[in-house]
Parts: sequence; structure tokens; C-alpha cells
Amino acid sequence: MIVGCLVDQLMMLIGKKMTTKKLEDTLFLLKAEVEKLEGNEIEIEINPDRQDMLSAEGIARAVRAFLGIQKGLREFPVKKSGKSVIVGKGLEKIRKYIACGIVKGVEINEDLLIQYMHLQESLTSTHGRNRSKASIGLYVHDDLKYPVRYYPEKPEKIVFAPLGYEDEMDGPTILEKHEKGVDYGPIIAHHKMWPLLADSDGKVLSLPPVINSNTLGKLTTETSNIFVEVTGTHLPTVNQALNIMVTSLAERGGTIESLTVQYPDESKFTTPDLKPKVMKISTNEVSALLGLDLSESEIVDCLEKMCYGAKISSNGKIAVQVPQYRTDVLHVVDIIEDVAIGYGFDKIVPTMPSTMTAGKLRPLTRLKNKARDLMVGVGYQEVLSYIMTSPETLNQKMLIDDPIVETGNPKSRDYSVLRNSLLPILLDFASQNQHVDLPQHIFEVGDVVSPDAKAETRTRQYSSVCGLSTDVRVNLTKLITEIGFVMRGMGLDGRFKYEGIENPSFIKGRCATILVDERPIGIFGEVSPKVLEKFQIGNPIIAFELSLPNDGQW
Repeated sequence: MIVGCLVDQLMMLIGKKMTTKKLEDTLFLLKAEVEKLEGNEIEIEINPDRQDMLSAEGIARAVRAFLGIQKGLREFPVKKSGKSVIVGKGLEKIRKYIACGIVKGVEINEDLLIQYMHLQESLTSTHGRNRSKASIGLYVHDDLKYPVRYYPEKPEKIVFAPLGYEDEMDGPTILEKHEKGVDYGPIIAHHKMWPLLADSDGKVLSLPPVINSNTLGKLTTETSNIFVEVTGTHLPTVNQALNIMVTSLAERGGTIESLTVQYPDESKFTTPDLKPKVMKISTNEVSALLGLDLSESEIVDCLEKMCYGAKISSNGKIAVQVPQYRTDVLHVVDIIEDVAIGYGFDKIVPTMPSTMTAGKLRPLTRLKNKARDLMVGVGYQEVLSYIMTSPETLNQKMLIDDPIVETGNPKSRDYSVLRNSLLPILLDFASQNQHVDLPQHIFEVGDVVSPDAKAETRTRQYSSVCGLSTDVRVNLTKLITEIGFVMRGMGLDGRFKYEGIENPSFIKGRCATILVDERPIGIFGEVSPKVLEKFQIGNPIIAFELSLPNDGQW
């Protein structure tokens, strides 16, 4: 993610003058990189895991600690505002959660307004999964009447002037005509009721996650007190986005105030909650992972250079206070990585491994490569496809009903399951390439996945080889010869044979199974006209598919 800001503003936030070369080197050690530097403008690429650095304020905070200007845990006092947000019934299946905060006395001007908006958009597009998981709204605090209400409303009854427009529109019109409505409206459009945020006077703040109002949601250079809200479908994500937003604003001299969020079941939460979480690491864990022989005090110093609070406890343990705006710290390994960064990657001396090993291809990889060479040798052209596809392609069009592995919350039904066979994929490929001259001989060597209740992951993944030929006329005898060539080339001479079977995907009497040592490992035959009709293919097709052993040994 690229963050743009002014060099002099960044230096002021850091609190130390330095050359641009020094700044660039420091950022590089923090896993950030200067992409562009022209005059007083700088663009910095931030590593995706450091959401807290998606603003000049976050970058400056990290640099200050790393350089020892302001080490340790950056504390942000939170004062109770006495104000509240009331959540109405009916949002459970729409957009259930909300977290809010107030930041007063924020430094603001035209450049800073642009930066605040950029942080808002960056967080919602990355951390908030393009607003589907969380979206952020900033409002003029002084113009609001509390308590603020968050509730579901019928689309046609939602009426307000969206940001950038003077005239009022109803909900459906906003989704149809406003550019943000077109972009983000689909997130809520399929619901009968839409989420709405309004103050106690009934003035609309926003239609989450689509657009703010043009009155309460329009910040200007006169705005110094800001109301921040985050709505979404995942509470930890909502809280984390709020924490990052309010702490970044507080870096500009603002003071943070909390609100009480009251849900329909009468549960209450105070947001933002910036109390750091505590995790423990040991010197042995650091040494084992990094190979550095660091003392407890040295580890504490490294952590303080990464904005952590750290205190030596007992038995070689160090209690680490993790800031609530650090969304990337999920495990002690993440903290130990920051120990390495605080120590300095440039100070770590490379060493030779204590044991020398030579790398080589896995037996399965060698077998797959051999299968590719053999298929090319008989005149087939390799294609590559995605492992994800649609259930219609795998089952409906193949006239079967085999078990398949489905994905949760797919973006598209066309990519909602994992393929359990390569043949439907090649048939779909042939369907889309009927304009190409005949004959066509294509193959693929790739992984397929099928459900397996006994496996740890409840799935079984294995490799498969599939070949397909299409022409005005096809020759099944020629295909049998080609399969025999491939099988013998893989060292199976005398160990394989064919037995006729019936399969709804193939023509009756023109289909057989491939057996190795009496064990079925594949199938071949002439594809059924009904299947070809489903794929809208006009020419006959013969095909085969066989699975490869996971250990690469037949």
C-alpha cells in the first residue's frame, strides 16, 4: 500500500531532522520502502501487515521509536465522554457491529484533510476488505445531537443529501446514481432493510458502508472535533479499525474520548478500548527462532524500539504490552520478528548452516514432470487452469453428483468449489476454444481435491493427469495407444490393464477404467453427447484421466 505525505510534515512528526537518505534507510529497516521522492513530496510503500502505518502519523510513530526518540509503548489516554450510541434491532444479518470514538482538538488544514481521508480509504479497502467487513465514517462532532442511533430502515424511507451532492436522494437512488453507491451498494442491496446512522434529532450521518451525508459527514478546515464510527460484520476488525483511526488523529494533538455502545440485548461496550494486551516471550524462544544470543535487557530494548511496552518478569520471561492498534500481532512469533527488526537486520551476521544438505525434486514432482514430457511426446499441448471452479462445471454438466469441496463466502459462484477432476476443466477449455483449428490435443497435470472425513483437513489432495482430443472424427484406438505409451514411460509396463465400465459422462460401451496392479487409478473413453451438449461443444471428444501416487512411487 502506498502512503503519500509531505517530507517536512513527516520530519515534524518524527521530531528530528535527518537527511532523506537516513529516512530512506530507516524505513527500509522497518519493512517500508520509499517509492518516490520529488521535492517535498514522498511516497512510501507500507508492508500490508502494518495497517497502523498507513498514515504519516503511524509512520512517524514507528520511526520515532526505532530511532530512540520516543521508545516504548505509546500511551493514548481515553476520557469518558458520557455519550452513547444505541443499536436498533434487526441489524444482526445486515451489518451487526459498530464502534465509535471522539477525537477533540485535532490539527487540521487542507493537506491534513486529504491525508485523513486517505487513511480512511486505505483502512477500509485493506483491513475492511473493501468495506464489506468494516467501513469508517468521520463526522463533525459539534453538529451532532447524542445519543446517535444505528438502526435498520426501509430503503425508500432513507432520505438525505449524500456527500458531494446538495439535493436529497432516497436510498435506492443513491445506490443507482452516486459513484460510491454504484461501488459499494451491492454490499447491502440484497437486504430488505438497510443500516442507517442518525443523531437523536433524526439528522442522517450516513448510509453505512456506502456514503456519508453532505452535512454532518463533510469535514472542513474549521473542524477540530471529530466523531469516528466504524461499522462492520466482524467485531475485532471493527474495533481494530477504530483504534488505528483514533490513535492516528491523536498523533496530531487530538484527545480521545470514548462512548458507550448499547446493543438490543442490553449489552454495553465502551469504545475505543486502547488498553494494551499482554503476551509473554522467553529468551530461549528468541534464541531458537533468531539464532541471536540476546540478554533479557537487550530484548526489552529491541521491543521498545518497536513501540512495545516490555518488562522482565521471571524465569527468563518478558511481559510484552502490545498496542491495540497493532493488528498484525497474533502470536509470539510476530513479537520475536519485531525483536529482530528492533535489533536491526543489518546487524545480523550471516552464518553457514551447521549441516550441509543438497536440495532435490520430490519424487512426485519428478513423476509429474515425466508425465508432462510423455504427453508432449505424443503430440499434446499443455494448458494451465485454476483449481477453483463452479459446481455446475464439475457435476451438472458431467451428469454426475460426486462430492465436492466448497469454499465459504465465495466472491463468485464460478469459483466457489475446488475441482475434484481435471476432465470437466479441459472440457470447459475446449468449449471456449472451438474457433481454433482442429484437431486439438490438450492435457493438464495438476492437483485435484476431494472430501475425506478421515483426514485432518477433511480433504484429500492428489495429482492427476488428464488428456483430451477433439476433431471432426475421433479414434478411441489411437487414444488407447497413447495411454499405453504414457503408462510404459512411467515404468508401468506389464502392470496395467483396461476393463470396460459404465459412466454417465461417457458413451456406453466406449468407456473403460485403467488399473495398475488390479487397482483402479483412472478412466478413459468417448465423452457422452449429452455432456458435450451441456458444454455446448459441437465436435466429438475422447479423453482420459488418471491419478498419480502422492509419494511418486507406483
